[in-house]
Amino acid sequence: MGIEVCFSGELDRIGLLKKVLNKHNIPFAFNLPALKEGDLKVIGHLNHFQPEYIVTQGYVSSGESGDYMGLCDETVNILSGIGNDTKLYIKNSVYPAVGILSTELLEISWGSNCGVLIDTEHLLHTILAIREWSRSDKAIPSNDEEKECLKRYSFFVRSGKVICPLKSLKTLDLESQLMQVSADRYHISGSNTVITDAELINQAKIQDTPFHNYLISAVRKMKPTSITVKCSCLDGNHDLDVGLNSLKTLLELVSEKKLRGISR
Repeated sequence: MGIEVCFSGELDRIGLLKKVLNKHNIPFAFNLPALKEGDLKVIGHLNHFQPEYIVTQGYVSSGESGDYMGLCDETVNILSGIGNDTKLYIKNSVYPAVGILSTELLEISWGSNCGVLIDTEHLLHTILAIREWSRSDKAIPSNDEEKECLKRYSFFVRSGKVICPLKSLKTLDLESQLMQVSADRYHISGSNTVITDAELINQAKIQDTPFHNYLISAVRKMKPTSITVKCSCLDGNHDLDVGLNSLKTLLELVSEKKLRGISR
């Protein structure tokens, strides 16, 4: 059992935390926000603390297919320059950050020699958003950039919306995405959406409900190396009660064999 630290730029405090965690033999990892200029140097500094892994998201797009593809390529460029001594992962994002579905996540992973970490809350939100956008907009590419984006990723971006051809929506679901990526690390929470009025929602705790049983079963089928329980709040802090209660429920569900297809 370990801890994942959301890095906010305070290296001195990270050093103090590492001493405490090392004293109690608690492994830790770093979780970075969307990439920006200068992050290559930051990741190098974080690697000095010898974390279990470092996970980050791709660059943030401005809303068109050409920009989206270019920033996927730029994400590959920066991550591939970090070096093999860092256990680096790319995490699926919520649009407009790049890296939202299996196709471009795998492209970034292969191009930069990094792993993939799946955030199920982000993924569920993305699937629901794409379904809504694709059904309310013309799901046909209208220019060369949209056609190229569709060819590369099976979707295209138009005016800040990610759009799939309607026939593709039949196979756009959580389990299909998990199977296609086959990641070894996961983020889960009790929520199935992440954005409300452009703000993070308070993440709900995991409970013994049909939805959470399904979610945990789907992740466990992937035989993960690690599952991180999320517990963020609107103010940017973390609700430890939510995190601990979620972790307790997760362990109980697994140990009691309540999950479909799961054994100890």
